[in-house]
Amino acid sequence: MDILRNIEKKLLIILSDKDKIDISKINNLKGDIRVYVEDIDKKREIITDKKNKYIELYHSKRLNNEEKYEKYLIEKENLMSNLIKHKNKSALHDYLNQKLEYNANIPDIYTYENISLHEERHTRDPTKINANPVKLPSKPKQKEVKEEKPDKECPEGKEINPVTKRCVKICDKDKIRNQLTGKCEKIKTKKTDKVDKVDKVDKADKVDKVDKADKVDKVDKADKVDKVDKVDKVDKVEKECPEGKEINPITKRCVKICDKDNTRNPKTGKCEKIKK
Repeated sequence: MDILRNIEKKLLIILSDKDKIDISKINNLKGDIRVYVEDIDKKREIITDKKNKYIELYHSKRLNNEEKYEKYLIEKENLMSNLIKHKNKSALHDYLNQKLEYNANIPDIYTYENISLHEERHTRDPTKINANPVKLPSKPKQKEVKEEKPDKECPEGKEINPVTKRCVKICDKDKIRNQLTGKCEKIKTKKTDKVDKVDKVDKADKVDKVDKADKVDKVDKADKVDKVDKVDKVDKVEKECPEGKEINPITKRCVKICDKDNTRNPKTGKCEKIKK
């Protein structure tokens, strides 16, 4: 655009000076026109080169794929007609094994405008070829020997639990600590345990019988005492209520006296209408 503006200015200057013809200005104008034409030619060459590259890398391959696909369809139709005609395994085999061969590695580019003519190619450094260091076999790792820690010291009356490794209370005299669970368990004996169990059962039976007899005696005494108490309560003077109230025979509390047309039911303690 700058070249066209320069050409336009120089042409106007030359035309304005009709009486004086300056050859140097005319030559400058021609030079600008020549540069402009060369620039246009270069742009046209670039466009043609892009088109040719697009046709070579993309368009021609797509056309080739279309031709192969048309041939594939024609061959498939012929094999199908042959299969319908003969109906044998060989015809079926030929029909199923007929495959489409095409170039699937075509990028999705459908215009020449975005194609670059100067593609950068990565060159390999010859000094780095096969320069990977050879890995030597690694030495087997030696197992680290853990230093055994000294046994933990516990205060008096406590010992180390073999499971939790903590200081706990020492088991009773008739018990021993289980090394698997870490709990205190009774020392098991064969004959003495059985004898002790029989003695304990006999003693328990005797104690139960004595307890039951004592309980029966206590229940009888309590029943007698309750009966005497009830008789004493009946004999006591009835509770006095203020004016306008009377004793409820059920709750034994002072309640409002029933209305004139009602009477208190001794069984329920409620006021009920007098039945006529």
